[in-house]
Amino acid sequence: MTDLKPVAAAARDLLIAGNDRWLWEHTRRVTHAAQGLALLPEVREGGGTPPDPQTVAVAALFADAGWAVQVQRGSIEPWEVLNRPTGDIQRELGAAALHEHAVDLLPAGVIETASRAIRECNEKYTKLPEAQTLREAENLDEIGVLYVLRQFRRWQHQPGGHSLQDLVAKWRQLLEYSFWETEINLGLRWEASRQIARARLQAVEQFMVALARDSKASDLHNRLADEGIDTSSLFNPPA
Repeated sequence: MTDLKPVAAAARDLLIAGNDRWLWEHTRRVTHAAQGLALLPEVREGGGTPPDPQTVAVAALFADAGWAVQVQRGSIEPWEVLNRPTGDIQRELGAAALHEHAVDLLPAGVIETASRAIRECNEKYTKLPEAQTLREAENLDEIGVLYVLRQFRRWQHQPGGHSLQDLVAKWRQLLEYSFWETEINLGLRWEASRQIARARLQAVEQFMVALARDSKASDLHNRLADEGIDTSSLFNPPA
């Protein structure tokens, strides 16, 4: 088995832009998740050739490298990284980056299959097991508490600004329109992934309930009401 530490080091050097670790941390999560997904009995025993965990890891390490390439070229600002779904052009740049940075670190066959997985992972009906697994890991990473951080990071760079209440309201709107259930049904192909995604959403819901409570100090005001204390005269600064 090939040692992937030098490959990961090469990816890390490319993906960390200055002090911004956002892209690298995303890549680390996806790489770890993709290898785990490749070991699921549902995946390995589902018929056909099972994905190779090591090749999946290599693909995941460079799947989003196109963002880093675009930042280096000045095509986008660092804050725009992962601000929208990774497109086919970025996947192509990622595959090229894999060839450039790992050509002396990996067997040619691994690089070829991993590159193909990067190029095909945006395709819902790809037949390549490694591309299917990478796609699943990428889509699963979009669901959960990290959604909150992504949304907050995006809003920080938008004009006008947004409040914590806006974040809660946005979440409620997504639930109202069954956005997440649609994402799960369309974006995830394996039942194990769907179960994990739904459990993550329950955790986000608990977080959002707490955020709504804390942002308005409603627990404090409920306590005061229970004590029979009138708070109507308290000054409440405008949002």
